[in-house]
Amino acid sequence: MPDTSTLEARLHAAFPERVVSGTIAPHQCDECNALRQQLERTTWSAVPSEFVNSNEEALPLLSQEAYVAFLPAWLRQALREPAGEVASMLLVNLRHEPQTSGFTAEQASVIVEVARFIATTSYWGPDDPVNIESLASIEAAWRASAA
Repeated sequence: MPDTSTLEARLHAAFPERVVSGTIAPHQCDECNALRQQLERTTWSAVPSEFVNSNEEALPLLSQEAYVAFLPAWLRQALREPAGEVASMLLVNLRHEPQTSGFTAEQASVIVEVARFIATTSYWGPDDPVNIESLASIEAAWRASAA
């Protein structure tokens, strides 16, 4: 299994830096306003870890364009802390009704690798039934989108 630095390098190779030109978060609320303020005119690698940690549940609030552009920031943070809240919420997000459109086959492959890393290195480990089920669902959804 690849280590954290190898997977981070794969994230950088698969996900180009880009600034979202459209809507970042379409809903009007304080949480979406904070997302827009932080994510406007920036790229995923410039998003601070502290911001991701304090917005671990925010991915569903992003527009599809912003989701594609900024998912790597959440993936990177989950790699760095596979037993953390970001990693836990990321597995939920990638599993339940994932927004797979707009991703390349290479990006989908990296997403699955990161999910596998999280599931196998988390506190509960690779033999945890929830991790096994989550990973199977993630692999099915994201591999299908990569085809």
